[in-house]
Amino acid sequence: MHLLGSIAAAIVPVWLFAAYLLVQYALHERYRFEQDAVQTARQVSLVVEGELVNLQTILNGLSKSAALANGDLQTFHREALNLVRATDRVVVLRDLGHTQLMNTGIGYGSNLPPVDPIADHDRERIRTSGFFVSDVFAALGSSSYRVQIAIRVPAPKGEDLILSISVPTTRIRNVMMPAVPEGWTVGVGDRDGHFVARSKLHEEMSGKPGLPEYVEKVVGRSGSFTSRNLEGTKLLAGFYRSSYSDWFYTANLPLSVAQAPLWRSLAAISGIGLLSLLVSIALGYTVGRQFTGATADLAARAEALGQQRKVEPLYTSVKEFAAIAEALVEAERAITERRTELETVLDTVPAGVWFTYDPKALQVIRNRFAAELMGLPTDGAKSFGRPQHVIDTIAVKDGHIISREDRPLSRAMRGELVDHEEFAYTLPSGVERFLLSSARPIRNPDGAIVGAVQISLDITDRKRGEEQRKLLANELNHRVKNTLAVVQSIAGQTIRNATSLSEAGKMLSSRLVSLAKAHDLLTQRNWSGADLNDLVLASVTPHAPVERFQIGGETVWLPSNIALSAALAFHELTTNAIKYGSLSNATGSVSIHWKLVGKGQHRRLELEWREVGGPPVGPGGRKGFGTQLLERVFDFNKSDRVVLNFEKSGLICEFRLTLPH
Repeated sequence: MHLLGSIAAAIVPVWLFAAYLLVQYALHERYRFEQDAVQTARQVSLVVEGELVNLQTILNGLSKSAALANGDLQTFHREALNLVRATDRVVVLRDLGHTQLMNTGIGYGSNLPPVDPIADHDRERIRTSGFFVSDVFAALGSSSYRVQIAIRVPAPKGEDLILSISVPTTRIRNVMMPAVPEGWTVGVGDRDGHFVARSKLHEEMSGKPGLPEYVEKVVGRSGSFTSRNLEGTKLLAGFYRSSYSDWFYTANLPLSVAQAPLWRSLAAISGIGLLSLLVSIALGYTVGRQFTGATADLAARAEALGQQRKVEPLYTSVKEFAAIAEALVEAERAITERRTELETVLDTVPAGVWFTYDPKALQVIRNRFAAELMGLPTDGAKSFGRPQHVIDTIAVKDGHIISREDRPLSRAMRGELVDHEEFAYTLPSGVERFLLSSARPIRNPDGAIVGAVQISLDITDRKRGEEQRKLLANELNHRVKNTLAVVQSIAGQTIRNATSLSEAGKMLSSRLVSLAKAHDLLTQRNWSGADLNDLVLASVTPHAPVERFQIGGETVWLPSNIALSAALAFHELTTNAIKYGSLSNATGSVSIHWKLVGKGQHRRLELEWREVGGPPVGPGGRKGFGTQLLERVFDFNKSDRVVLNFEKSGLICEFRLTLPH
């Protein structure tokens, strides 16, 4: 650094002098751009003013018309129309008030709309000079903008009249474009600061007011200034105000272009300085590389010792550094021996072990079993002893989420003793583990806490086994109670409605067999429900050939409670059909069809059991258990119902069941 300072003392004065010369050059270039801007604005004004003078010349010639002097406006209208035919010019003859006397844009004899009175400053100008150039204005009945030049002409009688000729602002833009240099933006503004013409974006800007902060800087006959344009770009602008039209002309150039010489100067200065700095660094490095190289090598070996990496011997001509490096090598060898012994012990322990020396317990050292518990890759003893950042987990104790500050290792860092506390951890992978944890602080000889250790046993299998046994016991208890309740109801109703014990035994056996088949079907699906088609087949095929049934409908999945009730209903219907209905002879048949109606929470199953070809049927005098069961089998939902219709052709049973979403 001393060598670099000496070299800099010789280079900096030369560097500063070069910077002064370059900055002066940049300022001169800036002044040249300002003069170019003013000159460009003046040149454009000469071109545009020439066009305005030509228009005034046309008016002067037209004002000498004999028809105008004699008051023959029809002939004068024809003469003016011939003069501007096939052009975008419009000639108007008017008084100083609101009245138009002639307009070449409107047929002669048509009603001419009133116009705005002549502005005060234009009255003064035409009184003193005999003519005026207007501000930009919107054409009548059109969205385009125009400008006009007007002269005073004597009237056959009364006060003088105003004869004007107007052109669209696009004409002004087209006239000035040949005088606009490449890369420049030129604008023309009227007395009120509105755009007459602009070399860029003319259609969008013509007739619009200029930026106030820009227009207010146009003061005096000519000059230059900096401002922002409508697009927000910083500009260098030059302006010139015409004494003929009282319009102002501006020539704009992005300030970045004008400042380019300055930036090039700064780049040159920076390049020279950087080159000087590189030469200085090279010289300093050449002289001091032996010391800096040996120091860097020694620091690298100290860092390797701190990170538990192998420390290599140092070969250097600086003997003091070599002695320190040798001491580091011996220290690394002794530490490696002790660490290997500790790693061997900890990796054989079937428990997760975490150490931390971080006050916030965010950097931890873990053994192989701890890494496996957290779902991390393990590479044996090689990874033990290297501090690693803790992974993000969710810890729960007694049903409450535990923050990281209240977990065992963090509490031990604060001096607390943690003994045999159970925690549920959710890993980033979604795996949940239950750990039985204890933690202790690690203190130095003075009693200050320098770290903490946590030991945890994996009790996940034990906790899951307990939960599974509890769940199975509750489920079994629930299923047995429900089944016994159903059997009790069937048995009671069967006995009450039977005419003899023998009949009761047969009917009860048949109904319990049907209930058992429904249980078998639900058990195959883990009691999640049953397919309606499978349930119908399982209910009717044990009692009659399947050829005597016409079964059809879309795929419908029934919940377990509805499936049990439906199985009992189908059993009763089949039994009654065999005894009294269409299955009691050899020719009858049963049609079973269903469909789903509605969507979402309003989804409903509509099923029809229709018997055909059996003996005439009718409702009995007393409702038996089968009829009562059919009418009440779905009472658990008030909106569900079963309707029995005893037609001459056979029984029709209609089910209307609401299904869960």
